[in-house]
Amino acid sequence: MLEHQSRLAALFAAMIALVSPQPAGAAATGWHGTNWGEGTAELSRQFGAAATRLDRPIDFGDSYADLALKNYDIGGYGFTVFFQMDKRTHGLKRIQIERGRHGAVPQVAKAVFNVLVADYGQPTIACSTRAHTIEAQSLVEETWERDGTTVRALFREASLNTLDPYLARAVGDFVTGSTAAGLSQQLLIRIAPAGTEPEDCRKAD
Repeated sequence: MLEHQSRLAALFAAMIALVSPQPAGAAATGWHGTNWGEGTAELSRQFGAAATRLDRPIDFGDSYADLALKNYDIGGYGFTVFFQMDKRTHGLKRIQIERGRHGAVPQVAKAVFNVLVADYGQPTIACSTRAHTIEAQSLVEETWERDGTTVRALFREASLNTLDPYLARAVGDFVTGSTAAGLSQQLLIRIAPAGTEPEDCRKAD
């Protein structure tokens, strides 16, 4: 009897999933079965207990995030996934996968880029800029264009190349990339519909 009830419950859940409304013209993001334009409620149901509803939405300028996945693994390192929702339509506009700034160090960035190459092949475009002053940041960026979706990975690293080792130790650990004086690193992946991401990738200097 219990087995029969379980089967009925599973069948009912499947039917609900089939008839759940989808955004008109919804296109697949290519990331874990999500679709552009779907709402927070749909995403929350899809990811279940792995998803966290944020007490206060995070403002991203043209979008907001009120749902996140914490400790999402890439290459053995934990990241946070922010589902960025369009402020006008409240549908999924962009997915941003971000490493905490203290953990955005070169060895993690290398692991992430390796995973992306394994998943998507060689990038459509890649570029880097090297910082020459302590105020500037080195940037590595790689972009993949696949099936109407843009996957863009960026690693910004504070430059300590102009400092002597003693000053470097006073400012931050130039080996691990951690800093204590506001030289913020950044490591993130942005997944968005093709043609919606900035085209600011420059040739390596």
